Amino acid sequence: MRNRFIRWRVAGQTALIVLGIVVAKLVISAFSWEFITLSPLFTSVLAGGVFVLGLIVAGTLADYKEAERVPSEITAALTNIHDDCAAFKEQFPDLDLGRLEDTQIRIVEAFRHDLGEPDTFRTLQAIDDLNVTFLDMDRIGVPATYTSRLRNEQGALRRSVLRVYHVQRTEFLPSAYLLIQSIVALIITVLAFTEPEGPRYQAVIILGFISFFFISLLRLLRIMDRPFHVEEHTQDDVSLFLLRRFVERLDRTRA
Repeated sequence: MRNRFIRWRVAGQTALIVLGIVVAKLVISAFSWEFITLSPLFTSVLAGGVFVLGLIVAGTLADYKEAERVPSEITAALTNIHDDCAAFKEQFPDLDLGRLEDTQIRIVEAFRHDLGEPDTFRTLQAIDDLNVTFLDMDRIGVPATYTSRLRNEQGALRRSVLRVYHVQRTEFLPSAYLLIQSIVALIITVLAFTEPEGPRYQAVIILGFISFFFISLLRLLRIMDRPFHVEEHTQDDVSLFLLRRFVERLDRTRA
């Protein structure tokens, strides 16, 4: 039931906004406030809005597709570090595997915290804490080639997290996004005050359809521009289930 609600959340919220626009159109029609005549110029503005919107979608989609790969890359790096250290534990009993697992759990928790608090960088600090385990491995005699491989995985973790920070904190062409918002507002306003050439219900249906189309795309762009959310409010948010499964796996091995 929750997944079904999340799937239709954006559409439902957009439908409520469109309903308000339709009601406003009916009020305008009731008081005969329609004073704009439909012209070919309006069609050009509508086509221009679709073009700019398509440009922004194309640019934002590239970052969104890249963001979808990040949770799997982070989970893979954490798993590689843990499994290698678990194997070293059999040959080097002095290796503190519990401290490594605590650090990895803190990395996941810090990552979720940073998604909710855009100005924090706790994940990078937690990743640096892995150095304590690596130095411990050097002390007990683990070959340097093995620790070097683990440090490469640590570097991959940093790159993935920094990529998330960049995607979450930057917006693709902010001026263009402001432009498309202005164009959408202009189109809806003009349609609301346009005199219908045919039956009034046709004008209301056209206004509702165009409003739903543009507002849905604007909301989708906002989701794609910031694809990570802690609670995953919509199914368009990048899922963190792999990280949750990793923590659950550590909890099972430690139990």
